[in-house]
Amino acid sequence: MHYLYIATIFAGALVCLLASLLLFARSKTGERSRIILAVIVFFSVVNYITRFIDLCRGEVPDVVVSAKMLLVANFMVVSYIMYPIEVISPGWLNFWRIVKLYAIWLLLCFVYIITSWIGLQYAPYSSIPEMFVNVEKFEVWFRLVLCLLMFAPVLFIFYINRMKQNNNTDWIWLKKYTFTFFVNILAYIMVLVLNNPILNILYYYISVGCSLYIAYMELFDRLLRKSMVGNYENKINLQEVVITEDEKTSPAFNGFIIEPKNLALVERLHAYMKENSAWRDPDLTLNRLASKLFTNRTTLAQVMRESGYENYTNYINRLRINDFLQQIKSGESTNFQEAFFFVGFRSRSTALRNFRQFTGTTPSEYFKMNIH
Repeated sequence: MHYLYIATIFAGALVCLLASLLLFARSKTGERSRIILAVIVFFSVVNYITRFIDLCRGEVPDVVVSAKMLLVANFMVVSYIMYPIEVISPGWLNFWRIVKLYAIWLLLCFVYIITSWIGLQYAPYSSIPEMFVNVEKFEVWFRLVLCLLMFAPVLFIFYINRMKQNNNTDWIWLKKYTFTFFVNILAYIMVLVLNNPILNILYYYISVGCSLYIAYMELFDRLLRKSMVGNYENKINLQEVVITEDEKTSPAFNGFIIEPKNLALVERLHAYMKENSAWRDPDLTLNRLASKLFTNRTTLAQVMRESGYENYTNYINRLRINDFLQQIKSGESTNFQEAFFFVGFRSRSTALRNFRQFTGTTPSEYFKMNIH
């Protein structure tokens, strides 16, 4: 069992190291949040490697409920909430805000150092139930506070101020991340309560699995949306999918009659979509778009039909496909999947289905036939 424990820790360290390196390698196609996650996963590597070296040397590791181990666990928990904060509100984190996030943890470290310095002995306990017989002692309830504080960051994630104009994900992703985070913490608490050798080994598999799933969500599942401000949006050619200047004044467009009273709305729609690259927002709905244009969904849907589109979905997906083509052709992106997410598609399968519908081919076939 001892050797299985050592092998499990080494395997966990190796897997987390590879995940961290992959996140670093793909950081250019992501955002600062990806770098933050890579650093956090690397913290786990350092923690695992340190424990692995101690075990290989024959040294007895800290007991399960030692103050040092609980402080390290709280450090990791606080570190893991920096990533969703950066995802939800890009750029919000700075040096002083990071210090504030760690403020309680730093205070607890200070308390531990001072109490150890003045001679307070932290008795060894192998599980939380063992401590209850001495619950009146400071060194016991100090550790109980550390155990309870591990759940606080999970709740904090839901109270982060969500900046809609910069938000890089959706509510579904946030719930999945929080659930994964909670499972990891709960598994660790179970180790502290039971201290069973098999459970201790199983915990490392759960912890590494949670880290890998979070890394997977960052690389392949989370929607990546770059800032809409910049020179790139000026390169987008919308003539294939929206009304051109000459066509605005024409009574017919591709065989569809545009009511004179709707010409102003057509112009506002054209201007709004081009200036804001609004199709890149996967949460954009017909209702929201109508609100932005100071009209109602019925009128807006009618305008889209008069302009040659079956419905809102057809309209918005044509914009996304056109944006996707422009990205690949201009070299702004070389990864089809990330480009699909960037232009506003929620999933790869939806994007491919729409691409085939509008072009008649797959992306690979399309660009092979259109290489000049």
